[in-house]
Amino acid sequence: MYAALGIIENSKHSGELIGVHQKLDRTARWLVAKHLPIASMDFPNIDNILYFEGSRGPDGLKRKSPGQDDPDYFIQPDKDDGQLITLIHNHQHNLVRALKKHDRVRASFEAAWMAHAIVDGLTPAHHYPYRKIVDELMTDKDYAKLFGHPIKGIMRGDSLAQAVRNNWLYWGAGGVMTKHIAFEYGVAYTIAAIPYKRIAPKNLKRADLQRADVDKAFYNALDRISTLKMYDSFLSDGWTTQLVLETRETLIPEIVRAVTLAWAACIIEANKKEGGKNAR
Repeated sequence: MYAALGIIENSKHSGELIGVHQKLDRTARWLVAKHLPIASMDFPNIDNILYFEGSRGPDGLKRKSPGQDDPDYFIQPDKDDGQLITLIHNHQHNLVRALKKHDRVRASFEAAWMAHAIVDGLTPAHHYPYRKIVDELMTDKDYAKLFGHPIKGIMRGDSLAQAVRNNWLYWGAGGVMTKHIAFEYGVAYTIAAIPYKRIAPKNLKRADLQRADVDKAFYNALDRISTLKMYDSFLSDGWTTQLVLETRETLIPEIVRAVTLAWAACIIEANKKEGGKNAR
């Protein structure tokens, strides 16, 4: 999902125009404060969390050092290999630890990157078998380089003709990445004008946050979203009124719910380990 428009690099305003991750994080942080007002007082505020989005987030890392420890947030719901939930667990562990130590900077980083992994993992465009297709198109597994720096997204081939073909299948009309980007732009524009509080799930209660579980939060949302087969519909018919409605009524609220519950689970766990302080 889009974390920034890419116009204002390294600015706190990066992503304010069409920053889906920023808007979802803002909504989730508001819900945490609303339902866990005391327990969440030591949780990073939204400005500190958003500092680690955009160019300082996972998408920025992919641009700066492609192929080097790139976080992979793709998942096939019916063939889950456990890689994504393991990444989320790592952020969960580090976030709880940072909250216990009152390390606001590390907590902000972990909260932002954990949310990014959850949001991308629940985005229908990330449920496509991307890894398999890219492996097939990257006949030569080494990245193309410009002035010695690797460039991600340029498909290599055993010959010039094969390289041209592979890049057309990736970037051309109807290409793998072209479609991926088009879907995510559609989501971004669908919610761009909606205030962040209005994209919140309507039936989320304080009790839900108090008994939150990271795995349940992620996989329950994944089940609800994947059954809609939104990306299949998009590949077949493009952006339709039905997809817009599903984005507003199901996709975005479910993603916000998952991020909110994941953060809440970390807050509750940190408070318990700190001496059993009640989450109120």
